[in-house]
Amino acid sequence: MVMVEAPATVLNDRSSAVHEQALMDLSVTLAHRIRSLVASIEGFTDLLTDSLATSEQREMALRILEGAARIERVLADLQLYSKPVEPVPVPVRIHDVVVELLRFLDETESERVEVEFRMDVDLAVLVDPTLFNQAMLILIRNAFEATNPQSTIRLTIEQAADRRVCFEVWNEGGIDVEDASVRVFTPFYTTKAQNLGIGLPVARRIAEAHGGSLVLVSSSFEAGTRFALHLPIHDGPFASILDL
Repeated sequence: MVMVEAPATVLNDRSSAVHEQALMDLSVTLAHRIRSLVASIEGFTDLLTDSLATSEQREMALRILEGAARIERVLADLQLYSKPVEPVPVPVRIHDVVVELLRFLDETESERVEVEFRMDVDLAVLVDPTLFNQAMLILIRNAFEATNPQSTIRLTIEQAADRRVCFEVWNEGGIDVEDASVRVFTPFYTTKAQNLGIGLPVARRIAEAHGGSLVLVSSSFEAGTRFALHLPIHDGPFASILDL
């Protein structure tokens, strides 16, 4: 019998998939167990608040509830990471995709985003609009968090050479870590104390589920930080999502 050894890249991909699935399973378990504990803390704190006599005591109870709310946000992130990415794609005009995305930003956020189209906006992509918005909002809000409130970020849409659309998000400043292009997509790796570190891995999974990709193009303080999400161009009729 002739034994054929699997290529190292195949084994590495398989190992990474198994590792990621294990993390997803663990996230589901942790979210379920911790949520019941948080619910108990919130319930008992509510009951306790009714019996507190002083404003200082009630203020302390409020701080407990605020801490529980922060834990709830972490649990929501865990659920986001553990949820399978199953897109239901439809062909959508690129202009409409971007307009719909910007609707999810509040007025202050919108003022900080500079949008530039460098291609024919009447071309289309095959996307699940909800998942696409989720991935792009992760990139945009990641850029917001990396800069000061007065800084502008750029969203550039252009056609790549391989019949793909590139949605690029740029912000000033860099990422001062070794192997940034790999580490930023590692689940639960983060340089921000308030983050869980699962946003970028989720955004990459969404891009890949659409037959696309998400890469860190630059991270130096001279060139700024640029993330590029690529999606295939759809050849054929498309739908409008602006009236939904």
